[in-house]
Amino acid sequence: MDIAKDLALIDQLCARDFRAAHAPYHAAWLGPGDWPDARDCYAYEAALVERLTQRWGASDRWGTVTLVERIARGEVIPEPWAMLTALAIDVRTWVVPGTGRRLTVAVADRDEVNQPRLWAGVTETAPP
Repeated sequence: MDIAKDLALIDQLCARDFRAAHAPYHAAWLGPGDWPDARDCYAYEAALVERLTQRWGASDRWGTVTLVERIARGEVIPEPWAMLTALAIDVRTWVVPGTGRRLTVAVADRDEVNQPRLWAGVTETAPP
């Protein structure tokens, strides 16, 4: 696990040009990807969140349950927020200073078969 490497990857995601992208967000999996113990993924998330909070202040933290319900009622939720409802129960977001972009960090833990994975994404689309 290398938080400095993942912070550099987050910086790259924040700096990428969206005009050339095929999606309304840039995303990456962080950490080793395969956690020997699921608790390690949550501990790594906490350490990463601590570093990001030192950088940009406290994150907004919210659950995706409401979005799941809105999708079930037929509402169209923009990406990456709709996709996050399939991945994570809980997400943290920061507005990246000077860009208007939002960084989101989430543990993809909705899949009962696979171990949790740490996801980071950057978008210009505000959460719904």
